Amino acid sequence: MDYISQLYLPGAVPIWAAVVFSLAAVWGYSLVLRGDESARVFARRAYTFFALAIALAAMVLIVELVRRDFRIEYVFQYSGTELPVHYQFAAFWAGQKGSFLIWLLWGSLIGLGVMRTAGKAEAPVMAIYTLTVMGLLFILVRENPFVMLGQTPAEGQGLNPLLQDDWMVIHPPIMFTGYALSAVPFAFAMAALWRRDYKNWAARAFPWTLAGFLVLGTAILMGGYWAYKTLGWGGYWGWDPVENASLIPWLFGVVLLHGLYLERTKGRYRRVNYLLATAGYMAVLYGTFLTRSGVLADFSVHSFVDLGISGWLIALMAVFLAIPLYLLVTRWREIPVVRNEDPMFSRGAFLVLSTMTVAVAALVITAGTSAPLLTGFMENPGQVGPDFYNRVNLPIAILVALLLSIVPFLTWRGTPLRELLRKLVLPAVAAAAVTGVAVYLAVRDPFHVAFVFLAVLALVTNLQKAFQRAQAQGIGAAGGWLSHVGVGIILIGFLASSAYDQSTKVTLAQGQPKQVGDMTLTFTRFIPRQGREKERMEVRVEKDGKEFFAYPKLFVNDRTRQVMANPDIKTSALRDLYISPIEFDPGSEAGAPQTVQLAQGESLEVGGRTVTFAGFDLRSHDADGPMRALERGEQISVGAAVDITADGQTQRVMPVYAFTSQGAVTAQPISLPGGGGIAVTGINANDGKVQLDLYGLTGGDVEPARLSLDVTKKPLIQLVWYGLYVILAGGLLSLWKRLQQARRHDEVAAASGEV
Repeated sequence: MDYISQLYLPGAVPIWAAVVFSLAAVWGYSLVLRGDESARVFARRAYTFFALAIALAAMVLIVELVRRDFRIEYVFQYSGTELPVHYQFAAFWAGQKGSFLIWLLWGSLIGLGVMRTAGKAEAPVMAIYTLTVMGLLFILVRENPFVMLGQTPAEGQGLNPLLQDDWMVIHPPIMFTGYALSAVPFAFAMAALWRRDYKNWAARAFPWTLAGFLVLGTAILMGGYWAYKTLGWGGYWGWDPVENASLIPWLFGVVLLHGLYLERTKGRYRRVNYLLATAGYMAVLYGTFLTRSGVLADFSVHSFVDLGISGWLIALMAVFLAIPLYLLVTRWREIPVVRNEDPMFSRGAFLVLSTMTVAVAALVITAGTSAPLLTGFMENPGQVGPDFYNRVNLPIAILVALLLSIVPFLTWRGTPLRELLRKLVLPAVAAAAVTGVAVYLAVRDPFHVAFVFLAVLALVTNLQKAFQRAQAQGIGAAGGWLSHVGVGIILIGFLASSAYDQSTKVTLAQGQPKQVGDMTLTFTRFIPRQGREKERMEVRVEKDGKEFFAYPKLFVNDRTRQVMANPDIKTSALRDLYISPIEFDPGSEAGAPQTVQLAQGESLEVGGRTVTFAGFDLRSHDADGPMRALERGEQISVGAAVDITADGQTQRVMPVYAFTSQGAVTAQPISLPGGGGIAVTGINANDGKVQLDLYGLTGGDVEPARLSLDVTKKPLIQLVWYGLYVILAGGLLSLWKRLQQARRHDEVAAASGEV
């Protein structure tokens, strides 16, 4: 009963109900597998109610976040009264419990679509798929997001400022949708093995695999762009374990897509596809374990703390590894295999080589990400840095570009080498011309020269093929080739923006221009926090008689107390100017104040100005007197009239000292004529003296504020984003084409009575 009393029942009850309905769905589908066809309706209804229960639990959490119900521990931990509504939504997935719930929500809703499209394989597919979402559900039963606090705080802890970004409002839900979609081809593969139906699962699984490729790819694009524009380290990919946790399953998804294509068209790759479907889903579970078990807490700034679910995540991996191992061992020899008779220079052979190359990249990245685990038994466990990934992936990228360059001119039956070379002449001339320009401008490294040539060649050959396919069979048929065009574009963007960026660290004294390359930079002013806008620095950039202003941000994270840097990025067609703050020294004017005490009528010479305390101003008090106001719990404000004399002219300022009966004090500095500031920080009632803090009136040499910046020019970085756009656009065209084919297939099957 104590456990139940600690839970917010409107949210907890739907989670418990989901457990009952999910078990009922698995039981119902198991009856269908035993031959009881009447149980199919029961199983479908049970799964539908399971999905509705999860949707209800998610809706309750959203409502309580928007209402800012701080009785609920999760709401208290990740929200606050100052957050706008759209960041209250982002608080849903800011913590581990909420992120598992959003993952489960999308997974349960996707299951409704799987149920409608699985055809004759519905029972085994849905039984396996329901087990995958139940794994997430039991995590939420153990780590319920609706635990209540003993007392209701007046304010929440707020959302991490790093997550207060529009991209982070939409990026995590898309990423978790991609994770949920990875379970669909896994379920189809296991169902095919279970039913010993080795010929039909690829057509059903292909659109779902393609959807996962698109959704997870979109999430990776958003995450990279968010890191680039928010974190201030100058990059879009840091090879952090959390980043790799989404990249690895996406790479396996790329390989599976091509494998399913080969299986559908040529009956090839059947055994390998079962392994790939398993690897893609296992990569999601393994990445979740690495980033949420706490094993990487010392190696990743993004890793979550351990909630005590490590054992459960290991159990999940064990279960979903045991199922395919058992099925593959018992059915391996039964799986039909088409003998490989492809000539060396054929489309089939090069597709296999391409997928093998991408799979090797996925395995290498997995090994690098696992380095802390693999070295955990050593005295000094460690991790590999970005240099490792860049070094090992460069030759892999070159090989991928080479294979993609040749594939468009190959046929399934094979293409004679002489004919292949003849078709490559014009694209190679175009690639050589672009490479020549690159060499003239900057590229000198032989590997980089080869990289540029092959990337441009891949772009040109696949663009040519995409146009041919679009003209002959419609634009939908060009989707795959268009995605390959995007790969060529993004490879050029990767090389140019990372290997040939120009970075300069510079320290600017306020108001003093400084030459940085072909630009003149001047730190003009510091802009304090204004509402939700963080502290900013204004930097004037002048070049070729034109000027613009950059506003990088440097502020303290209110939750972690870490100094955060947000860059300002000026984008043009050929490059980005990336201005990231490193350090800010406020100088003497914004530094520690000079504290003085003055009696009424007393003066003090400070920095060439005379400061005179003229007396207190009590006119702001309640008519009944200050003591009566204090008794009522109201705030009392006392003004201090201070005369500032400089160059024979006197001006009066009135800083205010405010306090309450509970001891809360407010002493807000105000500006002084001629610069500087003043604040009342104490009142001595016994001798009638006032304590003043004087800012910027030291009387000695005034040190200007200084701003240290990292100024970087990133050539062609827009190609990284454009390349991903083209890849995803090609995937959307392919998905549209496959859905049309699937619809026609279902219509034919329905007409023939097969469904």
